[in-house]
Amino acid sequence: MPEDMTGPQDNTQRDTAPLRRDNSRIQPDRAMPAQYPNQATRAVYGPPPTPQQGAGGPSGPPPGPRRVTPLGWALRGLVLLLVAVVSGALWLAVKPSDEQAGPPEPPPLRYQFELSHREEAFHGCKQVSRGQIRSFFAEEECEHLTRALYTTELPDGSRVLTSVVTVLMPDPASAQRLNTLTTKDGTGNVRDLVEDERAGTDDMPDLDDAAYASGRQDRLVVIGDSAYMGKDTPKKDPDLTDVTNEALKLGWPQDQQKPS
Repeated sequence: MPEDMTGPQDNTQRDTAPLRRDNSRIQPDRAMPAQYPNQATRAVYGPPPTPQQGAGGPSGPPPGPRRVTPLGWALRGLVLLLVAVVSGALWLAVKPSDEQAGPPEPPPLRYQFELSHREEAFHGCKQVSRGQIRSFFAEEECEHLTRALYTTELPDGSRVLTSVVTVLMPDPASAQRLNTLTTKDGTGNVRDLVEDERAGTDDMPDLDDAAYASGRQDRLVVIGDSAYMGKDTPKKDPDLTDVTNEALKLGWPQDQQKPS
């Protein structure tokens, strides 16, 4: 019969052995090597795939620069040519014409010409011409006409009167025909202001072609003649002829001058 366990027992220490856990049958889900403690449970992702690689990974090295084919070069050249043609057409459309560009700058003068009289022909060139020149203007009328008188002084103190007539024609060809006709003897001329007895010219000498000269400047014909003031004027005087030729440079400025 076993002893009664209900009574007081001696307080003796029980001889017990520590329990040991057997982990041999536990299989780890996965092994995650960690280089750093704080990365032990952090997922590792690679670089994002490039458009060429796609989501499945790289498919090869990145492509190099595209090679231009001969046809590509030809197309590029055609485009450049078309751009040049269009640019040239636009420039021709917007650039000023020769008439819009204005007259050339007057060259320097060797004499100091002082304007005495200036008049514009409001009734055309035919009305102030004579001889074959008048007939010429009946067929080919001018666009603009001015007549002026200038005075100048030579180095020896002689005073000179010079007539300058400007005739603006429609084009250079008609201006050349007029200039050729004016250089011939006996063909008439455009009358100067002294010949037309304009006011203030009573005491001025006659200009009778003693030192005549003319020239064409594009579509402008300039006609000049000179005479001494206060003394006789010999024919073909070299000093007067030089003055007349120099006065032809006043052509464009005289034509463009606004009437007073």
